[in-house]
Amino acid sequence: MTLSRIAVAFCLGGLLNVSAQAETNLSSQLFINASNIQQKGQISNSEGWELDLKRFYLDFSHKFDENWSAVVTTDVQWRRQQDPTDVWFRHAYVQCKLPDGQLLQLGVAPLPWIDYIARKVGYRYVDPSLTPMNQFAGPTDLGVHYSNKNDNVSYAVSVVTGGGFKKPRVGDSVDVEAYAAWHIAPGFDIAVGGYRGARTQDKDEAPKINTAERFNASINYQVKRIRLGVEYVHNNNWGQVASLVKDAKSGWGSWASYRYAPKQSVFVRYDTTKPNRRLNPGYEKDYVQVGWDWKVAPYLTVAIVGKRIEETSVNFHRESNEFGLWSMWNF
Repeated sequence: MTLSRIAVAFCLGGLLNVSAQAETNLSSQLFINASNIQQKGQISNSEGWELDLKRFYLDFSHKFDENWSAVVTTDVQWRRQQDPTDVWFRHAYVQCKLPDGQLLQLGVAPLPWIDYIARKVGYRYVDPSLTPMNQFAGPTDLGVHYSNKNDNVSYAVSVVTGGGFKKPRVGDSVDVEAYAAWHIAPGFDIAVGGYRGARTQDKDEAPKINTAERFNASINYQVKRIRLGVEYVHNNNWGQVASLVKDAKSGWGSWASYRYAPKQSVFVRYDTTKPNRRLNPGYEKDYVQVGWDWKVAPYLTVAIVGKRIEETSVNFHRESNEFGLWSMWNF
């Protein structure tokens, strides 16, 4: 906990010396889709055409001076056949820009891997990337976050509670996530990342029998018109820290997109995962996404998208096909 105390003292010291040239901004972002879902091999009340509010972000940022700022982002979703979620604080942190591309954040802030890979995959308003979509990892957490970006190598380290942003809590130990990206050429990266900890599953009287671990790797290429990439993830005991039963899961994700006009693009994505490598080794989940998007206005982007999810195991075979209109609104 010494690191946390140092970071708190550092942040408070900086805030006491901020200039009077403060700046405050309030913005929002909505992900809304109207789509038709058809399923096979399962009983569901989500079939047919319905409207989803996948995300509603309300973002408050306050800039104290050129180095110090604070960010708070609330998060709400309202999915088909479900009640609206509680209001989550996806972001709630103070940050300080340090020399030579360094950044220090204290609070509920983005974790290194998902923050990096989401910008490479793109089209977040349609679906999140491989690791958060399949619950291999979380996007933000409470802790101390440090990053350094430059032309050759970028890296980041987060020391966090492991409880996530939806229900923040503190366990008996801290978790660590880190990543590093080698910028081989303009737009061309090789990146690796990892996570190790208890994810607050050792809280109170719960024993820490196993350690939650994750390994990520990616090769990707991104220029103005083209995105290409592949990602690999492997988790050990992600939900079995306090359990005698061990499990693992892994997956591959690949994506490609081409912006053939200034405001229009086509994209495709394919993910394949094994959610229970030890407990149910025959279980496999495949995801396909194909779409076309159009930036209608600075505040509105729309996409026509088709998706297919196929799950197979020894005991079942399930399919879900979805087609519709997705949109991203920025205010």
